[in-house]
Formats: sequence, C-alpha cells, structure tokens
Amino acid sequence: MMQRTRGRPISLATERFLVRSLTPTDASERWSNWSADPEVMNPLNVPVRRLSKDELARYIAQHDDQRAYMIGVFTKALSLHIGFFAIEVNNVHATASFNLVIGDKSYWGKGVVNEVRAALLDEMFERRSIEKAYGTPLARNFPAVFNYKAQGWKLEGVLRAQCKSVVDGSRLDQYHFGMLRDEWRARKGTKA
Repeated sequence: MMQRTRGRPISLATERFLVRSLTPTDASERWSNWSADPEVMNPLNVPVRRLSKDELARYIAQHDDQRAYMIGVFTKALSLHIGFFAIEVNNVHATASFNLVIGDKSYWGKGVVNEVRAALLDEMFERRSIEKAYGTPLARNFPAVFNYKAQGWKLEGVLRAQCKSVVDGSRLDQYHFGMLRDEWRARKGTKA
C-alpha cells in the first residue's frame, strides 16, 4: 500500500487551550471512555462502543494533515486532552467540513468549542487556502446548533430526515451551517 504524504501539522494556542494535530501515540484510555459514553456519542449519532487504544491509533493515523485533520484540544494548564476536531478538506473546492467532540463533560458549556474553532478558522482561512467552512450537526444537537449560531455561521439549509438514529431508528433532521472566509474576516474586522 502506498504511503500518503503528510502535510504540515497544526499547532495553535488560544487563551486557555493548546490545539494540535494528533498522532497515534495520543490514543488513550481517556478517549476510549468517551467513545463508550452515550451522553457524548448520542448527540453525534455515533454508535456507542469502547474503542481500544489500537483502534484509536489506527483511526488517528488515517489523517494526513492535508485532506484529513485530526486535531486534539488540550488544556493549557495541565495539557489534559479534552476533545478533538476532525476536519475534512476538499482542495478542489477550497472547503473544509468541521466536526468535533468535547469528550470531557466537565468542559461542556465552558466556551471551549467557539474559542478553539475560532483559532482553527483563522488557520484554515488564512494559512491553508480554505474559502468556505461548513458543519452539519443534527438539528436535535442543541449545544452544537447554539455554538454555530453564536459564532455567526449561516444556517444554509435543513436536510429533512437525513439521518437514521443509531439509538432508535427514527429519522433525524440535519442542519447545514456555513462560514465564508470573507464573512469570517468581516466578523473579526480584518482584511485580506
């Protein structure tokens, strides 16, 4: 099998967090616990199952820091891993899809998502040639929807009954939020 060329890893700091590309050595029992927690996984419509460290390491290794980024969120004070962003890039269209998990529930409702996502938007828009970012949370994932709206993302559409619930098989609506590079710059008051 041909090895993909790795891109330039991400390494950023916000006021409270360190944000960096993960490596297979970042797989941990802590992360494994998140994958087995229904409170963490159900809002994402992801099956609940305990992933082994080896499974997590293989999953992380699939990300090449070019088309696929797996980015960890760590506290500055203790370097505690509290979550991650998965970003998929389409270079042809200069777009990036944002997905995230804050697995450490003690950080829920503490402004982590938008603080970290702001740094990642800066990185993608200003240094990685992305022109549009988007996210597709389930309509019932109220914290995610709140965060997108609070950060100024535009609700571009509702995909009615788009997904089937992994919990009960019901049909779930999915939102499509978008942020253009120029909108982000205007929101921050910066110029090209």
